Amino acid sequence: MDQSVALDAAANRLEKEFDGIVADDAIEQFLHSAYDHVADHATIDTFLPLLAERYTREWLYALVGQRVGSA
Repeated sequence: MDQSVALDAAANRLEKEFDGIVADDAIEQFLHSAYDHVADHATIDTFLPLLAERYTREWLYALVGQRVGSA
């Protein structure tokens, strides 16, 4: 799967999950920053969008003061 398609899908999932709580633009910025961070240290890029999505989700839950997995 193309990395940009996977990132777009991740952004859509996160935007639905945090709708009305975090602005879509902020979510996309966080997601792309997370992707860049994990990509800088990766030797295999297969799961980078998934890792970036998980990292972003955890960061957003911490930002809004909720526990991961309580949604």
